[in-house]
Amino acid sequence: MNKPVSAISPSWRWALRLISLRGCRGLAAADQIVIAPSTGRLVGNAFELADLGEHELKGISEPVHAWRVIAVSAAASRFEASHGAQVTPLVGREQEIGLLLDRWQQAQEGDGQVVLLSGEPGIGKSRILSVLHERLPDQGVGTLRFQCSPYYINSALYPSIDNFERALKFSRDETIDSKLDKLEALIVTHYGRPFTDVRFIASLLSIPCEDRYGPFAMTPQKHKGETLRTLVDLTEAAARHQPTVMLFEDLHWADPTSLEAMDLLVDRVRTIPLLIVLTHRPEFQPKWGSHGHVAALNLSKLTRLQSSAIVSKLTSGKALPGDLLGQILAKTDGIPLFVEELTKAILESGELKDAGDHYDYAGAARSVTIPATLRDSLMARLDRSVQVKEIAQIGAAIGREFSYELIAAVAPMSPAQLDDGLERLTDSGLAFRRGTPPEATYIFKHALVQDAAYDSLLKSRRQELHGKIATVIEERFPNIKDTEPEVLAHHYTEVGLPEKAVPYWIRAGQQALGRLALPEAIAHLEAGLGLVAMLATSERRDRWELETRVLLSLAWEAYRGWLAPQITDVLRPALPLARRSDNPQFLARTLWGLWVNPLTQGRVAESLTWAKELLKAADETEDQDLFFIAHMAAMATYFWLGELLQAREHGDRILADYDAARHAHIVQAMNHDPKTMTGIYGSQWVWMLGYPDRAAMLSDEKDAHARRQGHAFDLCFALSFGAVVFDYRREAEALIARAKECEEVANENSLPFFVQVQVPWLRFLASITVGTKLEEEVAVFMQNRVNLIDGQTGTPYTRCRWAQVYLTPKEALSEIDLALTQIERPGWQERVHYAEVLRVKGCILQQLGELDEAARCMLRSIDFARQQQAKSWELRAATSLARLWQSQGKRKEALDLLKSVYDWFTEGFDTEDLKEAKALLEEL
Repeated sequence: MNKPVSAISPSWRWALRLISLRGCRGLAAADQIVIAPSTGRLVGNAFELADLGEHELKGISEPVHAWRVIAVSAAASRFEASHGAQVTPLVGREQEIGLLLDRWQQAQEGDGQVVLLSGEPGIGKSRILSVLHERLPDQGVGTLRFQCSPYYINSALYPSIDNFERALKFSRDETIDSKLDKLEALIVTHYGRPFTDVRFIASLLSIPCEDRYGPFAMTPQKHKGETLRTLVDLTEAAARHQPTVMLFEDLHWADPTSLEAMDLLVDRVRTIPLLIVLTHRPEFQPKWGSHGHVAALNLSKLTRLQSSAIVSKLTSGKALPGDLLGQILAKTDGIPLFVEELTKAILESGELKDAGDHYDYAGAARSVTIPATLRDSLMARLDRSVQVKEIAQIGAAIGREFSYELIAAVAPMSPAQLDDGLERLTDSGLAFRRGTPPEATYIFKHALVQDAAYDSLLKSRRQELHGKIATVIEERFPNIKDTEPEVLAHHYTEVGLPEKAVPYWIRAGQQALGRLALPEAIAHLEAGLGLVAMLATSERRDRWELETRVLLSLAWEAYRGWLAPQITDVLRPALPLARRSDNPQFLARTLWGLWVNPLTQGRVAESLTWAKELLKAADETEDQDLFFIAHMAAMATYFWLGELLQAREHGDRILADYDAARHAHIVQAMNHDPKTMTGIYGSQWVWMLGYPDRAAMLSDEKDAHARRQGHAFDLCFALSFGAVVFDYRREAEALIARAKECEEVANENSLPFFVQVQVPWLRFLASITVGTKLEEEVAVFMQNRVNLIDGQTGTPYTRCRWAQVYLTPKEALSEIDLALTQIERPGWQERVHYAEVLRVKGCILQQLGELDEAARCMLRSIDFARQQQAKSWELRAATSLARLWQSQGKRKEALDLLKSVYDWFTEGFDTEDLKEAKALLEEL
């Protein structure tokens, strides 16, 4: 164990005490045991335990009871819940079962396999999983079952949460310590994983664990990544413990985060003794088909002969009238579920009579009603009993699964009537039961059964049921309200009470956003926003809309980046609400989003409007946080516009008022620390203004400050974009060193943007500084070219650097013209590197022999650099033009031009630009 016994809570210390069985007299050899006076109470049915009786143990005065942990209890699916119920034998699927068993054999040998089992609803996907499970050996095989649900398609990692909760069997009044003890017993004791993994599963299950394990000190990205890693590691641990089959049903209803976890698992499984079988409907398009260890199996419809066999089994071999059988076969079209349900509906109708070895019509043949569809068949069966139908309808309103306790609180009938109705529902095979009332859970046999029952409800009755269900959950099931607010949001939405539903959609969005379950967060918040529009104007409605829009913009920003067009679409309507709000944070977030979205898209001049709005809001509110946010925005916009002195003015305002102790919290809200951001831009404008050494020193100070702040995103931004000054100084080693540190921090904190985009960009710049075509850097650059140079802020400079080394002169000229087009485009005007782009164009024209046009470009570069007071750009352009004039015999003009610029400098004489200028002056 990684955790000393003394560090474990007293209530569980005995239960987790692992005893080396070699030191226990009278006990058979085994891996590990658990001893506790109350083990049964603590672990419930989470594990299979072998009772070893009472034993005297060294160092313990009284005999203690011991159990051996054999296995984790299997997670139940709807077919496991049907244990004991009459299930129609499988027909016509031996080939498919054979393929699965063949893949299972490969998995047992350590060659992990994945099978994608697809087919339309009712074709028998889950039935095949049940048969596969039955045909595996009873001993030495582990089974992990996961069930997706349309009701939880936007609940992050719902199948995993459901699996853990069913395995661990938490009671409603169970203490936090007891829940954590069970998790430790499962994850640490049984699977041998470190204690550090427990906190991620505890967090997933919404079990507070900071008191036991300490606060989380990692980014949300890192926490999400570690949670997914832990889930995959636990699956691998289960398979290493014993060969295992994972049955994952209804993948078409899986939430996006579960699909991310499956991506990781499918990649890893090839070296694990694990068979994964994933069922899905045809409309779901899995992306793992190209993997060599993944097989796709599409279930076809049954033949008429196979369908006839199902009918025969349901009638116990008694023949139906020939014309009736023909109608059944024609209508069911080879769908096993339809064959089964239609046959049962006819047998239960009373329109046939048992004639010994066959059935006859009870009346005229034409009086027999043949349901036209599967839904009609299901409803015909439900309609046999008003009581059963009502229970099915109430259960359908709750969901695919419903607990005895919840339906008992909602159903308007006596306990005896409810028990009788539930028993008849399960006897019919339309639903299965897991557990014993009042702890029982009921599961509809198929989603189509639930749909049929639900669709049979009148709208008014539907709303009444959803309202009652929501009220009962709020009053009696506070855990659902706290951990699954989307459930209550759904019921209140269906009942038509947006004022009740909206706060729960917001809470669900906040929770998903906190877990970085971004598609799920967006879905919850968009659902809430749609309901807000239905509310009458009020202060509360405006507050909800504003909060929802701000959260939604954050979700889109995290999901698609600053450039996502949805950010502006969401925030524009929020602006008047934010201005009326008394919450400066909402106003800051709204204006920041409206500013950063066009800025990062390359529309720099347009972003200035929003930067000025931020400055105005800061003045009007006198809010200190808003002051820093506004000046950060203005500083960045003026920098990209090439107005360096204006940018410096705003940077100076930030540094004059910034205090690390009082203002460090801003980075948590904005991902940018004001001082770090000033150092990022300031080091660049200081270099441009002609102070290369001060620029390098300022960049180093900025990195040191960011490290002290300890915010991963802020530090990575400082190390990546904040390292560009070393590209200006042409110092490849400094770029590579910062790229390496950035990559390490980004990997440690699960920040893929920096690993996939910013780090390759730095290495690409370093390769250009070296001046050689490095194939690895080119490959990565081309892979990310859309992210790096297509129509975003920074594109002109990147195009310029790309053209210098990696393209022919003609190709380079075309690339430079694209950069200039973006710079000069109205509303864009990203002119911070304008002088350099013009200079590079001049150099390319010189290579092409167009000397006069080359000189004109270089002169334009010098003129613009002088407007900026950008002495470093002016020196670089003057050096290029002086070299051109030298080749034309204009030595005096070249000398006068270059000397006047060179003599201005007071530092940086060891940099490449100044050394080249000095060498050229000596030649002249």
